[in-house]
Amino acid sequence: MNNVLKILIINFFIFILGLFFIEIIFGSWFKKSNYGSLLIPKKQTNIIESFPYDAEEIGIYSRDKNGFRANEYELNDIEILILGGSTTEEREVDDNKIWTKIFEKNLNSNLKVLNAGIGGQTSYGHKSMFSLWFDKFETLSPKYIILYVGINDALFLLENLNKNEIPDEGRNLNSSNRDTLMNINLTDRAVQYVKNNSALHTFYLVIKGNLISRKFKFNYNQKPKKFKPFIVKSPENLMLNNKTIKIFENYYYNNLININNNANKYKSKLILVTQVISNEHWLKDYLSIINNFTNNFCKNEKILCIDLSNENLKINDNDFYDGIHTSPKASAIIGKAIANKFNEFILD
Repeated sequence: MNNVLKILIINFFIFILGLFFIEIIFGSWFKKSNYGSLLIPKKQTNIIESFPYDAEEIGIYSRDKNGFRANEYELNDIEILILGGSTTEEREVDDNKIWTKIFEKNLNSNLKVLNAGIGGQTSYGHKSMFSLWFDKFETLSPKYIILYVGINDALFLLENLNKNEIPDEGRNLNSSNRDTLMNINLTDRAVQYVKNNSALHTFYLVIKGNLISRKFKFNYNQKPKKFKPFIVKSPENLMLNNKTIKIFENYYYNNLININNNANKYKSKLILVTQVISNEHWLKDYLSIINNFTNNFCKNEKILCIDLSNENLKINDNDFYDGIHTSPKASAIIGKAIANKFNEFILD
């Protein structure tokens, strides 16, 4: 009995030692490019079996090994990098139907596009992504950087109405800071650190992704379900004053300056794109304020700007399934509109 116990203990320690060496050799613990505790959803593959709009077939949501949305390119081939929030990430839209893919298909030149959309991010988050994320990749050198911005900054403005200054620390939302991509709770950060750097967790994600991809192909013709989306309600007692607007304008302007400086560091041309939402949504007037800031910034700094609010987009209000996010029909219209303006810029 003692011999059996000794063998079990020895085998257990050999097993643990083996796992240790696997983690040291294949994990990201000591690599310069490791993500630490960042909430970047790398190596994700999920089947979308229900949508908040009418759909004819199920879809797939994926993130590549570096966390970029629906990407199959090598980073050194990327010529256009697109930043944005959830309306760029488009979690409820199939990989092939998100607006950045439609944009790419409608370009006159054969430029490869990379989607770096992260849900909930404001302009503070977009400027932070260069040092937190993009700078980890020496081969990432886009010719153009497109910033699709406005909605989350409008929401952030309203979230800080009663403050004398805008907190220069990012936006806390649902137990995490969406702009710095960090969990607020220290225990959650520690768990995320292990997930980001563990070789075994990476191996698990690869196997899971392959199984989901096979399931997706098998069930591709399955009729998806429809669910009722969550609607962001208007806060009570919204009272904007000129002082608040001016404070936020300076804050927003400084973020855009930082983003432009980062684009210059990458030797990339920056293009800003203003956002649109349903005409019936309560946020529309506040988004217009941010869009005006964006347009004024472009004029002052001589930066290219695509103002979608002036493009007469033929999008019905019900094509924004929650008043803010778009169905594939509206995403296609937005993608084509941005591509058309981009094509004009290239010709000029």
